[in-house]
Amino acid sequence: MKPRVLLVTTYYHPVIGGVESHARQLVQHLGARGFPVEVLTKRTHRDHAPIERIDGVSVHRLPPIGERRAGGKWAVMPTLFAELLGRRGTFDVVFCIDYRGIGVAAIAARRFNRRPVVLQAEVAGVLAGADDRASSGLAPEPALAQAIKAPIRAIYRRADAFACIGRDLEREALRAGVARERVHYLPHGVDATRFRPANVGERDELRAAFGWPASRPIVLFVGRLSVEKGVMDLLEAWRIAKRGEALLVLVGPDMIGHPWDAGAPGRAFVATHGLGDSVRFDGATPDPAPFYRAADVFVQPSHFEALGTTAIEAMASGLPVLSSGVGGLADFCIGGVNALLHEPRSPESIAGGIERLLGNTALRSTLGDAARGTAVDQFEINALMDRYSALIENVRV
Repeated sequence: MKPRVLLVTTYYHPVIGGVESHARQLVQHLGARGFPVEVLTKRTHRDHAPIERIDGVSVHRLPPIGERRAGGKWAVMPTLFAELLGRRGTFDVVFCIDYRGIGVAAIAARRFNRRPVVLQAEVAGVLAGADDRASSGLAPEPALAQAIKAPIRAIYRRADAFACIGRDLEREALRAGVARERVHYLPHGVDATRFRPANVGERDELRAAFGWPASRPIVLFVGRLSVEKGVMDLLEAWRIAKRGEALLVLVGPDMIGHPWDAGAPGRAFVATHGLGDSVRFDGATPDPAPFYRAADVFVQPSHFEALGTTAIEAMASGLPVLSSGVGGLADFCIGGVNALLHEPRSPESIAGGIERLLGNTALRSTLGDAARGTAVDQFEINALMDRYSALIENVRV
């Protein structure tokens, strides 16, 4: 009989983001493979029922109610801990995605329910911080920061297994002293049938549906409109680049109330510099796949990145990718082979990459074909999800 899985994540559908999409994919896969699974998550809006079924799975939304905020993962800890205690005997494994804060509650409850806990990091630096060899893009931590975080990190290290979505996170876990047998490299997967190159005529149809011009080159960004995603760097690069008639389209949600929000500042920058005719903000979408198929170039200018799911989606869609190459992006973005790399946090370098791709159709085609091959070979979702299933079945306290 399959183990009963309790998937814990601070935010879940309909909240939009790479973490939330991965969590939903994992839930769907586990359900399809016969695992009894339920979701515990934070309630973000009063309109969301405390308990509802999504994809045939019970989703339990816990207080306090509040939109996505930086402190949400800590605010939900007490109610999550109580819920885990109250559910003793109803589950066999806890799988905790983006375990900052909520991982403390999961491991504290483990002392009483004696059920294994799997932690999956979605950002670098949670378990050990960066060091001089890390490719995460994070600066090494000062000694004071290390001392402050040490007690929480000691709690995290008690987990029974760590699922690492990038090689940099894998190295971080080992550097933190986690035993090799408890550390597993398990990136997010991509559905290569959903994220695919456009069929004949499809690109024009999609552009018409989006209100995009049919003939202008489209440079696409998909992700949170956040400073650490490099949004402001990209807009500055766009201002200084020789880009002809190209249009920059940004698809993703604002980070309202978050100190890293680049939505409002980005729109102000566009207005101040008269870029309104060459930049569009198309907002959040539950399905980014058609946007990739309608674009010509994809840019991922992140300051740090545990994996870079949107870059993988773009690659699977056959788009040439311009990437900062930090963190998990370095695992699969190979400069001049299947992507172009730019210097992190450098608008000048981003501008140079944009100019090179816009000016060379053959290069775009070569990189896009190689990118599609990388996504299919390394990130095919069913193969990766089967590895997640195997980890869940075999983890022990």
